Amino acid sequence: MGLILFAGGIVLILQSLWNHHEKKPEPLIKIETKDSQFLSLPTFFPVQKYWHYTFGNKGHFWIAQYLDSQNTSCFARIFPPKPIGSEIDDVLGRIWIEAMRSVNAHAPSNALFIGWWDVSQRLKLFTGKEIWIESYDSTVIPKDGLKMLEEMFGAPKETNRLSILAKSYAANALEGLEILKKALPAGRPLYLCITTEDISNLALAFGQSPQSMGYDWRVFPRAGTDIHGLIPTVMKWVNEKESAGYMLQELPSHDILVWRADKKAKETLLGRLLPLTTSIANPLPRVKLLYQSSWGGYLQFYALE
Repeated sequence: MGLILFAGGIVLILQSLWNHHEKKPEPLIKIETKDSQFLSLPTFFPVQKYWHYTFGNKGHFWIAQYLDSQNTSCFARIFPPKPIGSEIDDVLGRIWIEAMRSVNAHAPSNALFIGWWDVSQRLKLFTGKEIWIESYDSTVIPKDGLKMLEEMFGAPKETNRLSILAKSYAANALEGLEILKKALPAGRPLYLCITTEDISNLALAFGQSPQSMGYDWRVFPRAGTDIHGLIPTVMKWVNEKESAGYMLQELPSHDILVWRADKKAKETLLGRLLPLTTSIANPLPRVKLLYQSSWGGYLQFYALE
């Protein structure tokens, strides 16, 4: 449930391929396409077509196809509202639309946005802003997943930028900022977009699981009690790891999803930018939090100073 929630389908499927690459993967099934009138979304670029994909019992997702300002065919994963999308799609869709409205209202026209490839594609579709990473990178994706991604999102644009972002996220926070800043252009506003999906994204980039990189998750059933009644149980689990940081969200089922970062993971650049308890208590210098979504801080934007 947790990985489905935060990885939103794509990472979950690719991790399944990575973990079971010796087995023949289930076929990718394109079950339908819809025209531009099918959904009414506040996108910057008009959508030409929607694609609905399923992958066995691993999940399903929707992709919007559009032409950008250079008349290039582009793709971005979107989260349709209920009843077309799932309850999770509905929640994430509302979060993204609210965040994109804030970007459109406050970000300068020459801003450059940095985020994981699928996050960046969605940001470009809804805002028209320039993004640093245009697509997935074949050096950061398991080979067994490349064919699937190419069918859905087109051929990758080889820039090595996704690899740089992955290295910066996994490094100690200040070192990671240096890695990133050296690769980014100077003299323009730089905005970093972080989501809790980046935990699974980063693990996939290194061919590992979130747990092997110091992150773990657990769902705590509410069983009719309020969230305060779960605190002792949650803290007992969190404290099984020395000096761990944690963050939590209420699922649509009203159960509580808790992410835990061990003492090494919480000091990485990603760990310091996620809304962990330890990060909130000790904000990272040289970045400024500009926006944080509701729903447990699922999505946030930082200005790189």
